[in-house]
Amino acid sequence: MEEQGQDEITLLTREEGIAEVRRWLDAEKVDPEKIFATFGETTIRYKDLIPNLEGETPDGKLLLFAISRGRAMKRTRDQEMEALLQIIAPPPKDET
Repeated sequence: MEEQGQDEITLLTREEGIAEVRRWLDAEKVDPEKIFATFGETTIRYKDLIPNLEGETPDGKLLLFAISRGRAMKRTRDQEMEALLQIIAPPPKDET
């Protein structure tokens, strides 16, 4: 992954995108028939993601951006949650 500005999304490589989808399907047991995205008359299901990413189609590039954006948003949410937890329950002070 390339390092970019804080407001920009770091685009995953095609291989990283495929690995992320495989993790969703295998580790998280996402139903392959579940709809990932719908735009216009096009519906893309989770089972369609890997073929689109492998083919490097325009849809595949858009999907790679969506996967990258989702990962960036999750990382931001996780960081914000960690900061909130530090405010709510700061670590105990060392009294030695």
